[in-house]
Amino acid sequence: MQEYWVWLYYNSTQLQTIGSLSQAVGSVAAVIVAIALAVVAWKQARAADAQAEAARAQIPTSLYIADIQTSPNISITQVVRDRRIIGGRVVILNNGFGSAKEITLAYRDPNSANEVLLANSTLVVRDSLEAVIDETRAQVSGLTLTYSTNFGTRYELDFGWDRIAHRSTNEKLRPVARRFDVPVELRKSTSQ
Repeated sequence: MQEYWVWLYYNSTQLQTIGSLSQAVGSVAAVIVAIALAVVAWKQARAADAQAEAARAQIPTSLYIADIQTSPNISITQVVRDRRIIGGRVVILNNGFGSAKEITLAYRDPNSANEVLLANSTLVVRDSLEAVIDETRAQVSGLTLTYSTNFGTRYELDFGWDRIAHRSTNEKLRPVARRFDVPVELRKSTSQ
């Protein structure tokens, strides 16, 4: 054992130099590892930012799809009782997958009393709402039914009225307001 201590005594300077060199190499390696970890963390932060941006960009698309899938599908038809058509009345049917809210029905002419009285302003799925109309006035001016979806999209359904057949004609549905932007790629596909 004494030989070991003698060897250490005569080689201590070289061992200290090797130790210092090892510490220097270890310090450089630690700096390199720290730089590599910083680069990885920076790349992860950039990837997280890109994912967050992609999620934000997808929100309008998701809202648009959900709005379309849960929209009401409104039909206007005549009132029939005991297999007889009842003149002067229309039925508003909701055959869609969501409620129609804030429903109004109005003649399109500029007269001051152009709104048709409705029993309520909401029409749930598979339900109907009856309204009394002046068929002559409806045939001349036409009618506009407005309603909102659960997501706040506002629609107008313009239609004419055939007072002889007691039915709607030339129905035209158009969105007039949305609470969210329709993505550009969906605007192009739905406008065709």
